[in-house]
Formats: sequence, structure tokens, C-alpha cells
Amino acid sequence: MCCHRSEAKDILGDDWIQRHRRIVQQNANQYKRVAWAKVLQALSVQGAPGSTGSSTPADLNSSGVSRAVIKERFKAFNTQFEELHAKQSLWIVPDQELRESLRLAIAEVLLPAYRSFIKRFGNVVGSGKNPLKYIRYSPELVDKLLNEFFEGQQYGEPKHQHRL
Repeated sequence: MCCHRSEAKDILGDDWIQRHRRIVQQNANQYKRVAWAKVLQALSVQGAPGSTGSSTPADLNSSGVSRAVIKERFKAFNTQFEELHAKQSLWIVPDQELRESLRLAIAEVLLPAYRSFIKRFGNVVGSGKNPLKYIRYSPELVDKLLNEFFEGQQYGEPKHQHRL
């Protein structure tokens, strides 16, 4: 890969390379903001109905958030994550460095938020009748599934060999 970049640099020049590197980075940042906003919003209970004084004290957990709101947030996370996984594991990012950079950037934001949400609220749904309905993914499984993004594969299909 280094040889192609040095050839491109020789042909196109430093300014062009830097300008287009910035464009790629801006697009990657916008992708993270737009594509992952709903998933991250599902992991936030700020401003959620039932997170204020609208519920009876018996409906609230120790964090002051209703059980129903927490269930809805877990369900929303599951739905949003599954939709993103279904779409983005089919996408192909041929540049390995960019592909890994995108995955890492997503993981750095998503995994701490998800771990924190599970730690804070997992016991609320975990002690119910059907905890797997709400906590479908361990943080480790989310991390594993993120590594399938941008490979151009169907869900459950073995990883393709990296193309040259």
C-alpha cells in the first residue's frame, strides 16, 4: 500500500493528497454522526418520558427511570443496531486502513456507552421474565459484530478473504 501512496503523491502532489485526506476524514466523521446517532440516543435516558417526575415511585428504579423506558431503550438499541449491522456488513470499504479506522472509531464511542447502559440498567430488565428479549448482545458480541462491518457479507456468512 505504501508504494501506491508514494506513486500517487509523486503524480498528484502533497496538496492534493492532503486535501483529499481531509475530505475522507470529514466524510468519515459525518458518517459516524449520522449513522450512529439513533443507536447512541437509545443508550441515553436524558429527557426520556418516565425519567422525570411523571411516573409513580414504584415504577422507577434507583436511577429514577421507569422500567418501561429502560425496556424501550434496550429494544430501540437492538432494532437500530440490527438495522445498521444488516446494511453496513454488506458495504465494502476496500481500503483496509480506512475500514479499520471506521470500525475503531465506532467501537470507541459505542462500546463504552453500551457497557455503561448495561451496567446501569441491565439489572432492571435482567431480573424480569425474558431478559434476552432486551439484552440480546453482550458488549463482546457487539464488538465482534462491528468487525463484520464494511466486508460486503451477509449476516452469519463467514468472512471473505481480504482482497488485494
